Order: sequence, then structure tokens, then C-alpha cells
Amino acid sequence: MKLRTSEEIQDILRKFNEMGYADANVKYEDNKKNGKVLTRQDGEWKYEDEFYGGEPYSGNETLWYGDKDVFRCVYWGKVADGINFSDVYDFLRKALKVGPTGTCVHRGPECFSEDNLVYTNSCTGDIEEFTQTERIYIGDKEVYTAYFIGGRVNVNK
Repeated sequence: MKLRTSEEIQDILRKFNEMGYADANVKYEDNKKNGKVLTRQDGEWKYEDEFYGGEPYSGNETLWYGDKDVFRCVYWGKVADGINFSDVYDFLRKALKVGPTGTCVHRGPECFSEDNLVYTNSCTGDIEEFTQTERIYIGDKEVYTAYFIGGRVNVNK
């Protein structure tokens, strides 16, 4: 099987993110392990996002081409105590619909704002290997933080 390019992986991952958490109408299913899972498919590409918890939460994303896993990402995040997490996650979905900009390779743009809410996404690396931190602020107060680490897998076997 031909090795998928970084651009292909980044493009299809972006598409699945738009079809996943960024869409407020998407429903995750019970994974029978006390968590939730979302699966999507587009031709030979398959995507899965599995998460656990409420607040805080943790999860992982996997991307396959055919029967070969080609990308993995793990994440952990939380909304600050005393903050209405529904409002924060509604705003997060809006930021994710914008997509990555600048040095960001995954999820949202480097910065997005609306009213008194500000989303920031700081990334190091590229789709091959990256870390990123998402933050949301209400005014000057940080109310959401999430960490991601991921990249390509099975380049060499």
C-alpha cells in the first residue's frame, strides 16, 4: 500500500474534524467501555474519536487508510470550575469550524474570537509529530484548556 502524504493526512483529518466534534448535530455512541465513540468513513479513509469522562475528559483519535492506521492523537482537557461548559463547547465548535491556520496542523486556528470569548491554539511541529494546546478565555480569565500530542504512525514497520 502506498504511503500517504502528510498533506493527504492533514486534509482528510480536517474533513473528519468538520464531520465530527465541530458539528453540533453529531452524536457520539456508547463504546460499551464507559466512554463515547464517533466513527466516520470517506472512501478508503476511516476515522475514530473515542473519549472518556465529562469534566475533565480524555480521548484519542485514529485515522486509517484501508486497514493501516496512519495517524494517532491523544488528548486531555477541562473547563474551569464554575463555568457553564455548554457555552464554552458551543464556542469551541465555532472555532474548530474555522480550521487550522498559521503553524497549527490540527483542529482550530491560532486565534478566534467572538464577543468576550477568545480561542487560542498553539502548536509545535507538523502532522508528522506535534503537540498543541487549546485555550479559551472569557475576558482575561482562562476557562478551558486542552492538550494534544500526536502524529503519523506506522511509517516504518
